[in-house]
Amino acid sequence: MRRGKWSGVIVAVILAAGLSGGAPVSAGEAGETGYLERVVAYANAMLEHGQDTYGETSTPLFVEELDRTTLQMLADGALEAAAAIPYEDWGIRSHDRMLGGANPQHCTNLYQILYALTAITGEARYAEAADASLAYFLEHCQSGATSLFYWGEHAGWDLRLDAPLETSSGNIHEFYRPWPLWERSWELAPEPCLRFARGLWEHQIGDQETGAYSRHAKISQHGPATTAPYARHGGFYIETWAYAYKKTGDAVFLQAIETVLNGLERARLNDGGYLVAGSLEKGSRRPFNISLAVSLELAAPDVPPEPAATMRAVAAANDEVFAQNYTDPDAGQVQSENLWTNAYGSGPRTGHANLFMLRYRQTGKDLYRRALLVEADLYREEQINLSSPVWPGTVGEAIWLMLDAHELTGNTGYLQTATRFAREGIALFLQDGPLPKASHVHDHYEAVTNGDTLMMALLRLWKVQNPTSAPSTLTYIDR
Repeated sequence: MRRGKWSGVIVAVILAAGLSGGAPVSAGEAGETGYLERVVAYANAMLEHGQDTYGETSTPLFVEELDRTTLQMLADGALEAAAAIPYEDWGIRSHDRMLGGANPQHCTNLYQILYALTAITGEARYAEAADASLAYFLEHCQSGATSLFYWGEHAGWDLRLDAPLETSSGNIHEFYRPWPLWERSWELAPEPCLRFARGLWEHQIGDQETGAYSRHAKISQHGPATTAPYARHGGFYIETWAYAYKKTGDAVFLQAIETVLNGLERARLNDGGYLVAGSLEKGSRRPFNISLAVSLELAAPDVPPEPAATMRAVAAANDEVFAQNYTDPDAGQVQSENLWTNAYGSGPRTGHANLFMLRYRQTGKDLYRRALLVEADLYREEQINLSSPVWPGTVGEAIWLMLDAHELTGNTGYLQTATRFAREGIALFLQDGPLPKASHVHDHYEAVTNGDTLMMALLRLWKVQNPTSAPSTLTYIDR
């Protein structure tokens, strides 16, 4: 896969060879600022330089960080400098970084891009690389004790040692994002996926009677807790178990879904709502959780009618509570916010708005449409605030939001704003190479700042501009 340092020549050859299902694409079709070319260049760089050659065994795993000049993992002074970036500078805790490692949940949108590029270009090598990377991870990076994978918010796989990455929290299992690739994962590695689904029930859920759990669990040994049952994580578990039931028919997965869902409903009805921060003893709560509702709707078709009806009823109850609690944001208060920060625990408003779109597509409820457009209008005249480091993923989410608003209204003003944000994002993160910078002031590439979200947003923008391109699915997952 590694054929020398990236150059624009490779991109030109790929484009001339035939995008959009094999038919040549003109410069105009490629996008007025070369969005598709940028995405192809990113994918090529990751295939040629971003896979593991660093330990005794070369693997198809994608690396977490790269020097954007050498296109190699950070080494010596550059590694020390990157590792020393304090939390206060960019909102990333040191123990959430995977320097020297791999973590597919940090790269989920990269996988989406690779599968989409095969559909768009007809080039099988993109999907083949995604398949190889996923299959290797699923088959080799799983705990023998719990069957939990070394991925997520805190854990990763050390590419130099071919072992779990040792960090202060590297033995903690916590979903970073939902995993939208269960179908492909089961096709590639069914036994590891089955073991993981069972391990998620047996080793993540601390009380299998009440459904109480913590978003954190030990990976290397049995060690679940019950102190932090965040609702969005429960939704991610339910999606996992529903697909496992679809593939196996094993009733244990229905038991897992019912138990956890009952526990979450008790919290909503009796405990002041869903836990969204902290612990059960002193955490903050919210009366609804839209991410949970989205997960329940996604999972319902994979289970029998009775549990599916229950899941949809809980999702609908969340819609009702959201409607009772939603008020348009106060303009003066919003103006005092930095709409472009994505620091730990304080994600940008774009993330919530894009979640509204996911639920609107599921329900058709006008309140979600209206709420999304209110948020889109907050950003529409905004300049990117560079007073603190901006992540590429934050700009990607803003592009995505404008495309959602354009999809809902047909208003070309939103598309123009998406184009403006795309141009600014390219200038901030991609001006001097194929890989997006870790932030607008940090020059290396690091997956934890969601460069894959920016690149997927550019690909979606190109698809909107080229509606006759080959069909491909891009799913918003930063929830």
